[in-house]
Amino acid sequence: MAAPLLIAGTVSALALAPAASAAAASDDTAAVAAPGQYTTIDVPGAASTVAVGVNDLGVVSGFYFDSSGNEHGFLDRDGTFSTVDVPGAADTLLTVTNDLGTAVGYYIDGNGAAHGFIDRGGRFTTINAPGAGPASGQGTFAANMNNLGVIAGFSIDSSGVQHGFIDRGGRFTTINAPDAGTAPGEGTSVGYINDLGQVTGSYTESNGDTIAFAGPAGTFPVVSDPAGPPFSTLTAAINDAGVVVGEYVDADGDFHGFAAAHGVFTPVEDPAGTAGTNVTAVSNLGVIVGFYVDSNGNFHGFELSPSR
Repeated sequence: MAAPLLIAGTVSALALAPAASAAAASDDTAAVAAPGQYTTIDVPGAASTVAVGVNDLGVVSGFYFDSSGNEHGFLDRDGTFSTVDVPGAADTLLTVTNDLGTAVGYYIDGNGAAHGFIDRGGRFTTINAPGAGPASGQGTFAANMNNLGVIAGFSIDSSGVQHGFIDRGGRFTTINAPDAGTAPGEGTSVGYINDLGQVTGSYTESNGDTIAFAGPAGTFPVVSDPAGPPFSTLTAAINDAGVVVGEYVDADGDFHGFAAAHGVFTPVEDPAGTAGTNVTAVSNLGVIVGFYVDSNGNFHGFELSPSR
């Protein structure tokens, strides 16, 4: 199923350690972690909605499940929704739209393999990272494009190993953490890149521990929410001020969101998320998006606008 791959990789379901919190954040970023207004995002007619990205113009992107369980990308412009489907794809998962209106994500073909895509006003370009596998559960997962047109993501090769990548106009740089394992289900994932070239991601070691990181590409500063169990923190995004957002998984398997600035972690918990809150993105204006799980196990997107 495509959604767990997104949540566990593209949105960076990554495990982290003590907060060497990425990049310096400016003093005014404290508002990101302050209490604010939660707004639920549900695509009309959808069975479940997952909000994945938000740009500085307030456009929210993500994907939804229809009544048949198929996935479709969406854009939410102040409550006006539009669907994004890659022609011929079995499923489309939109991840991020940058401030210039260019969207990225990935789609699933008839064989179950993933391919990244760029959507420029309905003109689709496929992205296949070198070495990406062609079988079900393998392929290329484009996670984010910054305002400079640089794409971050990961691929899964024919052996089931993950490799992070940065794509600059078709020139791919592979990112493999030195301590990442090389067996199936192991490797390195990159899930986000900001305009300064700082990324979020994770790597899984050969002993099964997953370590989340956030910082300059090619470095692996560990991030860990002290409220969560060891190796339970997941990073999702980092804005240009260095504010990192993500979640951790508690002993019951429920997710709890956070925003981290200057190494200080503040909970982000949608009150409607009785079965967990997943945080997936933060804009440079401090707007946070993600999704929560209700008591019936359904996903609902949310937007948290910070108090000013």
